Amino acid sequence: MGICSSNKANKVHSQDRDVDYKPFVFDTSIVPEQHPEVNTKQTNTVADRIIPQHNNSNQATTIYNRALEEMQIKQQTKFEDSLFPPHQSSLSKDTNFKKGKNLVWKRPDQFLEPGQIKLFDTIDPMDIKQGELGDCYFLSSLSALAEIPQQVQKLFRHQEYQQNGLYGIFMCNNGILQECVIDDFIPCQKQGGPIFSKANGNELWVLLLEKAYAKIYGSYQKIEQGLAGQALKDLTGAPSEYFIRKAETLKDADLCWEFMEKNDKEKYILTASSETNEQGTEQDNGNGIVSQHCYAILDLQRVIGSDGKPDRIIRIRNPWGRKEWIKDWSDNSSKWTPELRERLQVHRKDDGIFWMSVNDFITEFSQVCVCKFKPDYLYTATPLKVEKSDAVTTKVILMKVYEKSHAFISLTQSDKRFFQKGHQNSLARLIIGELDAHKKEVLHYSGSAFDNERDIVVEKIFEPGYYALYVEVDWAQNYDRYLAISSYGSKSVQFTELEFPAGQEKHSIDNIFNGFLRAHERDTDEEKVKDIEPGIRRISGIVGGYIYYWYQNQTTKKTLHEVLHLNSIQNLEICPPYSNPSKVEIQIKPLSTVMIKYRVTKQGGGSYGYTLKCQTQVIEAKSEQDIIQQAIQQADQKQQRSPQGENIQVFFYLVKFPAGVAFYYENKDQRTYQETISFEVSNLKGVELDISKDVVIEIPPGQSKLIKLQSIDPSQGYSYAYSFVSKLM
Repeated sequence: MGICSSNKANKVHSQDRDVDYKPFVFDTSIVPEQHPEVNTKQTNTVADRIIPQHNNSNQATTIYNRALEEMQIKQQTKFEDSLFPPHQSSLSKDTNFKKGKNLVWKRPDQFLEPGQIKLFDTIDPMDIKQGELGDCYFLSSLSALAEIPQQVQKLFRHQEYQQNGLYGIFMCNNGILQECVIDDFIPCQKQGGPIFSKANGNELWVLLLEKAYAKIYGSYQKIEQGLAGQALKDLTGAPSEYFIRKAETLKDADLCWEFMEKNDKEKYILTASSETNEQGTEQDNGNGIVSQHCYAILDLQRVIGSDGKPDRIIRIRNPWGRKEWIKDWSDNSSKWTPELRERLQVHRKDDGIFWMSVNDFITEFSQVCVCKFKPDYLYTATPLKVEKSDAVTTKVILMKVYEKSHAFISLTQSDKRFFQKGHQNSLARLIIGELDAHKKEVLHYSGSAFDNERDIVVEKIFEPGYYALYVEVDWAQNYDRYLAISSYGSKSVQFTELEFPAGQEKHSIDNIFNGFLRAHERDTDEEKVKDIEPGIRRISGIVGGYIYYWYQNQTTKKTLHEVLHLNSIQNLEICPPYSNPSKVEIQIKPLSTVMIKYRVTKQGGGSYGYTLKCQTQVIEAKSEQDIIQQAIQQADQKQQRSPQGENIQVFFYLVKFPAGVAFYYENKDQRTYQETISFEVSNLKGVELDISKDVVIEIPPGQSKLIKLQSIDPSQGYSYAYSFVSKLM
């Protein structure tokens, strides 16, 4: 998942109001006022970080209370979760799940020493041991979070061992941070302890967090294999970003170190994924690194080795609690000086913790994940109303920001784990614009994200005020329609989904979207500007998976005619009212604008391509007086008419323009002149004149006559021929 940032200073052109564009005005009164205490709450648990939305019930208390009521109804002294029972179905929906064979469900007092059981003792990354379940990405994420012990504690409603076996644990479920209740039945060996994750001593927190995660996704098997970034989002609400190695080179090592060092200084959570082997399984590659495995990054240091050479080393933890790197900077490496070994507390034991140089790291690990976790950030989220019949869902959400806030705004779709194998994420767009404080229309562009990941994110420092969020999802399947919008930030916000009157939704959303594109042009340097002539320009830009060409004509007499020719088109479609993506013919009249939009389709998963050529013509509108003056002074032809060989004072002028041709007659004779004209033309039409039949003109003495023929398609050439018969009357 990538995070798109936008903190650019705003700029406004002197002429940013379009004559023919009527911006959508938002009704911000639909966002209820928030109670002031939500901004000053102490975050003792994750529950205190959840900002309730005006359209959501407070699930943080009701789910736990329902579990207590269930115990009372069943007259239980110990809670047994009917939604995630101690049965085979909670291990896997597949009855042949090998890791679920020959185990039993036990409560803590059946596999730990009674009277010594604790929820927490001393929370330490070393407490976490991976068992037979392939969820190293989750346990590595948890061990990285355990570097901040109080944050692990905040995941729990209570801080002590619960005799009644009922625990409330806060995690994100499909983008909504909420409470998950579980009992304390743990899958165990028949003659021993837990078969999956394990903890040192008599602590329960690791086992219970793994169970809560399994419940969210439906079974223990469902949480095998995954991405650390998504696990950390589920554990903390914080979004993640990845550094993906391109090559095993020193340049990539430098880029990787820069990425890790920058995020380590922010005290963000870091994990790393090792290279995949040909078998696609977790195996020692011979150097002590397990392939297709997730590790926690615990520390970064710049050091001088025993050879006197500087190096950059990384402290890493294997969630197995064993199996370590065996080369340079390993526990037994000669690179360590006694002073450095003591300062960094390096011990010669196989505990899963080791150091290695970034130059070796880049050959063993394919990607690094950073979770941008902040201890006291607040979480706001709400599901969106999505029609099951939608092929493409478009939504607009109002967001109110109460105080200046650094925030991550996320759009989340259903996790793949909820479905059978083969489920694909859908291509999603999120564009954010700031509303004008007075006019309540989209004024500034705040950022966008476009990807087919579970979570797409926009990061920004938001000033107080109202913001519009444009959401568009091009569904990859027909059985799931779930979306949630969320904010993870230093201050609270409120979301309100807009609803439009029947029949007006498409027009309103299109108008809002065009406002976003105009704001993008004003507030970024990402667009390209082509000044065709003074006062006429073409602006092209890319935002949220849309390519736009915005023509602006600020002149009063000139008209732009342009044809866009697109070739080698890949995964692009043109937006209405245009229908031919390969050839678009446009006309931009004086004091007007035209917007052409291309949309990236879902077929390429977000990739697209094309080549472009333009045919451009600018035509200046001329008054009749201008044409007459040019005809007299710069005629392409000038003739004196002579009906029947008679020399008369009737003059004919012909003048050609890029947009057509004009015939001008001037009668200085004492008699009326009449002429019958027959036209043969290509790509010409008469102006207020039918030239498909003979045209008869009469010019009284001392008067003149102007006939104009105009191009039908100004981008193409024209031709004409004519014959005439004349006489005096």
